[in-house]
Amino acid sequence: MILDWWLFCTVQPRFMVLPGTEGMAEYRDYGFHWRVLVPRPVPWPLLAILGYGAVVGAVSVVVEVLR
Repeated sequence: MILDWWLFCTVQPRFMVLPGTEGMAEYRDYGFHWRVLVPRPVPWPLLAILGYGAVVGAVSVVVEVLR
């Protein structure tokens, strides 16, 4: 999120701006980027997959440390 805000809202490198959209207000609108990156309704199945991966990774780290 911070990287998105920094790149699109502040720096705006030319290679990241689509042709024909130069100067659009949405590029500098922080709220627009927040609404696009955090969709509603929240995609719970996708978050569950990420959460499962985080839990499995944490458990494997703990197991390796305790060996």
